[in-house]
Amino acid sequence: MNTSLVRGSLFLLICTLNSISSVNVMGQTNPPRAVVTEDGLKVMIGNRVVLQGERDGYVFVYKVTYSPMGRYFVVIVCGYECTDNIGYLFRADGSGKREFTGRWDYILQDKVEWSADGTKLYYYRINSTGADPPKGAPAEGWVVVDPASGRKGFEASRHLQTGQPYTVFDVDDLVVRSAPGKSAKEIGRLAQNTKGVTVTGPGKISGRSIWVPIRHKTLAGWVNQRYLFAEPK
Repeated sequence: MNTSLVRGSLFLLICTLNSISSVNVMGQTNPPRAVVTEDGLKVMIGNRVVLQGERDGYVFVYKVTYSPMGRYFVVIVCGYECTDNIGYLFRADGSGKREFTGRWDYILQDKVEWSADGTKLYYYRINSTGADPPKGAPAEGWVVVDPASGRKGFEASRHLQTGQPYTVFDVDDLVVRSAPGKSAKEIGRLAQNTKGVTVTGPGKISGRSIWVPIRHKTLAGWVNQRYLFAEPK
């Protein structure tokens, strides 16, 4: 067997696979992924700095998360005690930088989700964990952001995914009821930080809230989806 020919063919195959891995389904070359420097102060794409602590006014990068289709990514940076956090939205190539939070409009820790098709970004808004907000501060809760335009609204379009595990947050005990709505019979409770809460079907609107059917171990019923956060995959 000609070993030189085999080595050459193997090298060609590796180069071809590497080339394919950088091309998306539309035949376009994918940009390199955003990475955080070891000191946690910069976000880089290739050799280009797209976010910098000293320039952009933050102390540490908390998390980077991409949309499902990879068209956008979000950088969460630490605000007060890394609980009142700030969010930046970028296109995949690092362009279109947009800060989508503001004063009294922060992300609670890492509470950011993408819609399944990547066309909507959701974050859990808090006013502050360390100060009393003024009158007229924006309402707390899930907010939707259109990554293309930056327009924001409330959570009505946030659909939790059936079969997806969720974690309870921002409530001491999440009441589980026999049917959607506060007036339905209480059949159990889930403590804060309970993991593995599985959504078993589509949500229903009751009053100003969206309720979803869930199962956790032997407990099954309905909960207010506001207090569920998708567990990282």
